[in-house]
Amino acid sequence: MAASRSLSALVVATFCAFAFGGTPQQALAKSRFALEPPNVEAKRAFRYAAMSNDACQQELDKRKFPYELEPPTKQVELPLRFSGPIRGVTYKLTDRGIKDPEKTSIAAIADCRLALAIDDLSRVLAKHGVVEVEYLSMYRRRGVGFVKPGKRHPSGRAIDIAVMKKKDGTKLSIYSDWHGRPGGSTCGEGAKKPTKDTPAAKTLRAIMCETAGLGSFNLMLSPHYDWGHRDHFHFEVRSDIRWFLIQ
Repeated sequence: MAASRSLSALVVATFCAFAFGGTPQQALAKSRFALEPPNVEAKRAFRYAAMSNDACQQELDKRKFPYELEPPTKQVELPLRFSGPIRGVTYKLTDRGIKDPEKTSIAAIADCRLALAIDDLSRVLAKHGVVEVEYLSMYRRRGVGFVKPGKRHPSGRAIDIAVMKKKDGTKLSIYSDWHGRPGGSTCGEGAKKPTKDTPAAKTLRAIMCETAGLGSFNLMLSPHYDWGHRDHFHFEVRSDIRWFLIQ
């Protein structure tokens, strides 16, 4: 068992060296897959998380990112909603039985720093022909006041992606098309292979690992992470950490 754990750690280290450059250092985090990459302060997620509101909004404007600012939202530093497709990719909430959920539901609120990372993600998605993303939520009130600011959904810092749709109509469902079980690494040499070697499973892994290579999110969790993520990707920009967790 000890040898197996050592091998898994080596696999993750190999991925991080590929994605981040150099040799990663073991991070102070609960997961053995969490590692601090070399030159972490130069990584996009670290820089995004450390931005002031003014600097973040200026960067969004520079990128011509489509957004509308929201009124003050508890625990979200700079709340906003997407006002149009991002790099040709439309983001929509899962069906909630309400009219225009992107304009009315609090689940469609994101912090500015998450928006920057999603802009980077959208470039990868567009490369793979994805034109629509269906997500479960970004902001959630549950946990506000208990979860530390600058992390997870109570701060508008994470998006849970359930389904992607390609230009040709093909759907990529995390639940139906991932074909993988909890445990093991997702990217790099030695990554767990799909239990079914389908084009959709390959595409989902390519999207996740190419995005990981950009360093835009410091937490990227797939169904490999645990049973609770069997139906979605959790992508997050968290403040005050130096480690990255890609699983």
